[in-house]
Order: sequence, then structure tokens, then C-alpha cells
Amino acid sequence: MRRSLAVASFLVAAVVFSAVAQDRVVPVSGGTGRTAALGGGPNNPYIMDYSDVFVNPANAGRYTSLLYSDIGYTFTAYNAAAQYVGYTMSLGDLSIGLAVGRREGPMFPELSYGQAAASFYSASDYMKPPLDGWGPLPGGFGVTAVPLAPIQLYLATNLGGFSVGGALYRSSWSREENKTGVAGGTTNRVMTRHSQTGLKAGVLLDLSSGMSLDASILFRLNGSRGEWSDDAPGANPNSATYDVTGTEIGLNGRMFLRMSDRVQVIPMVRFLTFGYKPSQTDNTTPQPAVVNSTPNDYGRTDLEVGVGIHNTFENGFVVAGASFQQIRLSNDVTSIVAGALSTTKNTQTQTDLPKFNFGAEIGLLEWLVGRFGYFKRFTSTSSKSEPPSPGVTSESTTSSEPAFIPTLGRTAADQQLAVGLGIRVSRVSLDGYVGERFLAAGPFILSGNAQDLFGVLSMSFRF
Repeated sequence: MRRSLAVASFLVAAVVFSAVAQDRVVPVSGGTGRTAALGGGPNNPYIMDYSDVFVNPANAGRYTSLLYSDIGYTFTAYNAAAQYVGYTMSLGDLSIGLAVGRREGPMFPELSYGQAAASFYSASDYMKPPLDGWGPLPGGFGVTAVPLAPIQLYLATNLGGFSVGGALYRSSWSREENKTGVAGGTTNRVMTRHSQTGLKAGVLLDLSSGMSLDASILFRLNGSRGEWSDDAPGANPNSATYDVTGTEIGLNGRMFLRMSDRVQVIPMVRFLTFGYKPSQTDNTTPQPAVVNSTPNDYGRTDLEVGVGIHNTFENGFVVAGASFQQIRLSNDVTSIVAGALSTTKNTQTQTDLPKFNFGAEIGLLEWLVGRFGYFKRFTSTSSKSEPPSPGVTSESTTSSEPAFIPTLGRTAADQQLAVGLGIRVSRVSLDGYVGERFLAAGPFILSGNAQDLFGVLSMSFRF
């Protein structure tokens, strides 16, 4: 009896000790399921989140021993869009992490402002369509695919008073058909390829007791290539190439100015520039007198300047920010006119004044966090086309309330108000953007209607 009691006491003590030990490990909320619910677009620059590591890799040191993931949005039975997974570990003075599947840059349609407008500028910041429309591609070949499973390797370390970090981003896709029907016949070869290689560097620096800096830089090369050849006797041309490298440069900075124990003012600035000019060549003989090897010159610049206020209270915070954002898309078209090259310059400028981010987070229970957010872009869009003389320049301007990018499958009207929940159990945090239909109708047991609780979902596990 005493032995049984001792064993039982030992087991109870072990369970209690285990529970206490687990309680010491605080789960970390974050991901798109959190930032979108806090008035992000879908990211909110006036809050801190573990997804900040994708902007500034120096943030990795703040979130070590963390396995995290965006489970995604637009859910079906066993899949969802925009899924990725990452892990950050501590190795001595280094914080090292790996993320797989997080899509960045101009190779993906959901990240393109031109694609969202479905306009003449669709390819300005999305590189795949020009290669898909390349003339030598056989009809049976179809279209190219986006780069597969992007990989991001990052690390950070503290150098006594400040932290630095760096990251390598890589993704690629390729396809080759050699003497197949899809290639166009038994004498044909076709190869296409997309690739991305990028570097990021960042710093976290305490400038004084009440002022800190979070700054980073991005440099990425985005490339596309196509090759076609025909071994048939007398083929003219018998080879052609498509080649382009788009250079992407980005700068991000924000400061945290502590006004009091509860209030911070957060000014921020963000700049990105990107451009690419596809080159198309073939070996037609004799060569035409005038060759148009670069029919398009595409580009995008993006500037945002804003300021936010972050106010903490006993079990939560409120954040509000306003910014000026300007996105400029370009598509300069060159054609042959009267035996000479002629270029028409086309630009579209989206000016947000203002752009609002508002969010509030509050602990409802020990294991439950509530969130509320508001996002809005008030945009003036101007388009301008400048043909060479004696052509006449044309311009137009319109006002709108466009969506944030990526849209997460929602329209601008859908994106205005957001409600979210964070569920924390042991070391796990489940963070979601709650569907309004669920709030209005309630769960199935009350409404008799099946509806999703979350529209966007993220999850993390703290070791």
C-alpha cells in the first residue's frame, strides 16, 4: 500500500513538475493569421511579430527555439494557399533558421500590383507572362510554372549592444523538352527556366535608452530564360533565345521612440525598386535591317513613409498608424515604325494618401487572445502614355479603395475590418483571422450552418 502510494505520489509530482516546466516556456503568437487580424496589409509595420525575420533577419535572435508556419488561406479539405514552414534555433551565440515555401518577389502573381489590377501593367512586377508569351514556344508546350518551394536560410548574432543578421533566398523552376511532340517535333528542343537568388542584411540597434532602430536591405536577382532550336535541314531560324535578369533592391527602416512606459512612436520608411528588360534573339538569315530585340521595359518602384503609435496596457496593446505610399508601374513598349525603333513610355502611379493600419490585441483568458483590426487604402491612380513625337500624350486619373497585396483571397471591401483569435495551449499558439460569417451566425450547434472559424491561419510551437 505504501509502495503504491509512493509511486502514485511520484507520478503526480512528475506530472506537476512537467506542467510547471512547460508553463515556463511561453508560446509565441504570430504569422499572417495574427498580422492580418491586427490591421495589417497583410503585415503591420507598427507591431512586432516573428514574421519580421523575413524583412530583417536580425530579428531571428528574438524568436529562437521556434517552429512556425502559415497554414494558409482559401481552405479546402486538405490544402490551402500560401503555406510555408520555418524553424529558428539557437547555436551558441548564433540564431540560425530555415524557412521553406514562403514566396517573395516578382515571380509570383499574388505579390504583383499589376496582376491585381489585371491591366496593361500586369507584367510590370510579375516576370512570368512575358516568357509565356514568347513567340518560339510551341503551342503544345503550355505555360511555365512559378519557382518551386523557395528556401530561405538566415542567421543572426549579438555583437554587444546591437544585433546583425543575414539571409540567403533561393528558388527555381525549369523544364526541358528534347525531340518530343510537346517540343514541336522530333527535331526540336525547348528549355525554359525561372530562378531567384537574393541576399538580405539587417541590424537592430539601441541608439539610446528610449530609441532603437530596426533597418534592413534586400538585393535579389530574378531571372528567366528560354531556349529553342530546330535541327531540321533548312530551318530558318533554327535557334532562338529569351533572356532577362530583373534586379530587385529594397530598403526597410523603422524606429521605436519610447515616450513613456506605455507609449511608443514608430516612424517607418520602406523603398523598393525593380526592373527588367527581356532580350529576344534568333539567328534568322539574312538578318532584318532593323531588329527589335527588347520590345518591353518593365518596372516598379514602391515608396512608403508613415508613423504609428503603439500603446500598451495591462494585458494587451492598441496600435494606430497612417502612411503615404506611392507605387509606380511602368511598361515602355518599343516597336518598329517606318523602319525605325519607336518607344512609347507608359506609367501607372498609385498614390495612397492616407493609408491606415489600426490594431488592438487583448488577453481575454489565460489561453485566449482577442484581436481587432482595420486597414484602408485611399488611392488616386493616374495613368500616362507618352508616344514619340508627333504623338499626343494621354493621361487619366481615378480614385479608388484598392486591396492590400497579397489579397489573401479577399476584395478591398472584405479587408476593411478584421477580427482574430489567438489560442495558446502549452507551447503551441494557433492564430487566426476570424470569418465574419462565423461571428454573425455562430457555430453549427447554434446556427445549423457550417462555416469556417478562420479565414487565415498561422501556427507556432515553442521548444
